[in-house]
Amino acid sequence: MSDPRTRAERGLDALTTIGGSPEAGQTMVDFFESRGALGSIALRTAAGEVWIRDEISRRDRSVIVISALTAMNRPLELRQHLHGGLNHGLSYDEADEILVQLTAYIGMPFCLGAQTVLDEVIAEREGTKSREVPRSPASLMDEGERRAAALDVLTTLLGDPNLDKAATEQSILESQGPLGPIVMDYAFGDVWSRPQLSRRDRSLVVVSALTALNLKHELEIHIGAGLNHGLTPTEIEEVMMTMVAYGGFPKAIDGMILARKVFGERGVSA
Repeated sequence: MSDPRTRAERGLDALTTIGGSPEAGQTMVDFFESRGALGSIALRTAAGEVWIRDEISRRDRSVIVISALTAMNRPLELRQHLHGGLNHGLSYDEADEILVQLTAYIGMPFCLGAQTVLDEVIAEREGTKSREVPRSPASLMDEGERRAAALDVLTTLLGDPNLDKAATEQSILESQGPLGPIVMDYAFGDVWSRPQLSRRDRSLVVVSALTALNLKHELEIHIGAGLNHGLTPTEIEEVMMTMVAYGGFPKAIDGMILARKVFGERGVSA
């Protein structure tokens, strides 16, 4: 059955959960309604047509938006959506970990800047002057442990439980030149192997950021990895749907075309 509510009513529903209360939702509606055509699109399309979709949970849509806004360096909007993600069920550890995951894909400066915004959001929610909630510690592994962790990640990322780890390691090290060891030990060993987010969620973060930046080569790889880590084709398509509102149609369309290509090669569909 189709939703009988108007787009504005559906937008209020979405904004109420993002804001964490009916009052906060109505405040955002009033703000958008005061912003002319642009505000109307934000309320009726971004909130009332995109956010209201139930093909992915609102918690996961928050992960998509937080990842995309961090990648695009949009701290003003990020603040509101960090609140929204926490209101949708993300823990502080998970919010922190989204930024840890992104360091390998968008660079450390953007993530450190986003961490400052997150710290302010947490302090506001906890009623403290600055963040007092502790962060998850780094996983300090020796070189052998880092490499072993990386190869374990690649087993799931590539979707091959019988992966020839020695051959895979050699291929990455040879094809990536001086980047090879840091790709293995930092990206896959230090970052991907951490337990604070599931690998499925880490794939959602990476696919969202790469779509926001329109990095097609890496995106194609990580759409496949997302399927291997348990994302469904529908959930991956919802990344592209969400990008309409936050990154624009060109990125969303490019991402959808690429996703459909990967799905076709895998023999799956949304």
